[in-house]
Amino acid sequence: MKTAVIFIGLQASGKTTFYNKYLNGLVHINLDTLHTRNAEAKVLTDCIEKGISFAVDNTDPTAEDRQRYISPAKAAGYHITGYYFSSAVSGCRERNAQREGKAKVPDAAIYSTIKKLERPTYGEGFDELFYVRIDSENNDFIISPWDTEEAGT
Repeated sequence: MKTAVIFIGLQASGKTTFYNKYLNGLVHINLDTLHTRNAEAKVLTDCIEKGISFAVDNTDPTAEDRQRYISPAKAAGYHITGYYFSSAVSGCRERNAQREGKAKVPDAAIYSTIKKLERPTYGEGFDELFYVRIDSENNDFIISPWDTEEAGT
């Protein structure tokens, strides 16, 4: 099955670590490594034209941001899965502070993203949605189905 995975979440909420642990067999599409939307669009188009499964590892805070991936993938018959990384700003800031070089973003970037962050909906074209939280005690992730998750964070 052709699969498109879309991550939604603040910077330093665990998205890339999650990708590396669970999805590294999929083509990794993210602006940290591709640097420009043009380069990102080329990789996305190449995956869709060839029917290759991919994971988009960006913040994608708004429904509009997510449509740049969902619309073409849906039109090409992909199964669309979304992972919403539910994190407190304080935790993201702490993890970000441990980063080095270009991986470290200004706190203002995290605050800017939280102001725009919209929870995803099935109406956007997702076939599956999940909440992801970091379990700091076990240094792992807690993945919950979207429809059973309590409102909050």
